[in-house]
Amino acid sequence: MSQQSTLRKFLPLMGAVMVWGGNWPVMKMGLAHMSPLWLAACRFGSAALVSVLVLAAVGRLRFPTRQEWPLVAGVALLQMGAFTALALWALQYVAPGRASVVAYATSIWVIPLSALILKERLNAGQWLATALSYAGIGVIVAPAFSPWQAHTVVGLIMLLGASFAWACNIIQLRGHRHVRLGADMIPWQTALATVPLAALAWLRDGAPGFLAVPDAWPIILYTGPLATALTFIVVLGMTQKMPPVATSIAMLCVPVIGLIVSSVVFHERISADLALGLALIGLSVVASAVAARMKRPLALRPL
Repeated sequence: MSQQSTLRKFLPLMGAVMVWGGNWPVMKMGLAHMSPLWLAACRFGSAALVSVLVLAAVGRLRFPTRQEWPLVAGVALLQMGAFTALALWALQYVAPGRASVVAYATSIWVIPLSALILKERLNAGQWLATALSYAGIGVIVAPAFSPWQAHTVVGLIMLLGASFAWACNIIQLRGHRHVRLGADMIPWQTALATVPLAALAWLRDGAPGFLAVPDAWPIILYTGPLATALTFIVVLGMTQKMPPVATSIAMLCVPVIGLIVSSVVFHERISADLALGLALIGLSVVASAVAARMKRPLALRPL
């Protein structure tokens, strides 16, 4: 295969990674117009509408089967609802670049949970990956404790909770390998995530008056139709065609892009601790990828 055709093959995934990386600063901007819960509800509500229209147009719209519904609910409530709500809440206290690095470090939970719940026998490379990811997170969160910064600590705890919710969903999916969710499940996942988010937003924050604000709509259109509906459809299609190692490494670029965009838009400083933490987490992905060649790989890809 020529280099040009190889590049063309990776272009959709590269585009999706760039959109997801830019989504963190965009979500931070959105908090100037709406609450975290309403932003999350609008993201998945608009994504549900667009994904229904897209999949219906290509003849791929269908209801989940009985075996798929529990996994659809897991993705909706854990990886979409809980992850996004906690991450958006944390963005009120943590800069978007740093937030994206912590939230995407699911390996700190996935590998130990795989051994504990799924009873998987882990090799040395996977334990090394876990140790490196813990070291990376430790380096990133340490400045918030010396000196003590209460709001930043709360935000970081929320981000760790977000990554834990995502990791629990990964474990659920790994425990049901015989059921494979495709892009045709996105409308139901996003719709199911919208219901509790919208209900909680209405109870806590009142009616969505921000819908009358013109500046709020570009945020909704980016985070929902683009960064959720269309991007998830592309990524799910690509991850079924590409090796898991390539996908895992590509996903590491999401927080890198988030950091770069945040440094430009919000003047977030890429400090030494943040760079070192990201490098350690990157090494954990590499270690996991090497371990995957010696053993069936862990499901570290986002859905």
